[in-house]
Amino acid sequence: MKRSPGDLYAAERLMQAFVLNGDYEDAIDFGATLERDHPGIGMFSHHILDALFAVGKTESDFPWAVQPSIIRLDRSVADDCYDFLRPKRKPRRLEDLQIELWLHDYVAFSDNDLLHYLKSDQRFVVNGDSPNDAEIAVKRRRKT
Repeated sequence: MKRSPGDLYAAERLMQAFVLNGDYEDAIDFGATLERDHPGIGMFSHHILDALFAVGKTESDFPWAVQPSIIRLDRSVADDCYDFLRPKRKPRRLEDLQIELWLHDYVAFSDNDLLHYLKSDQRFVVNGDSPNDAEIAVKRRRKT
């Protein structure tokens, strides 16, 4: 950062390094400066949220300039998946759902959690056990 203080991508990589190395407080402190100077940039807020959750805090424990959008695993997530998949003929993968539905949001659940949640919902047919290769479709009603 000393060589190029205006490089936002370098700042994002440094924040990511703080989080990956377990330096959560450093990530939160550095993120506070970046978030204040560049409000609403998702790449910063996502790393701040990762650090906050890692130390047992919530998003309300941070003074956001722009509150980030956080998606939690609940019925509305399954409803969004259903609405996206219903008009599709071919099954889709989890990454298709995430790209279409929550690309700019912070997703507060794992791919595995989502896969198991959709498997338990009777509206979906899920083929596969791994989030990397599972295919998801809406259960179709047979005409009689």
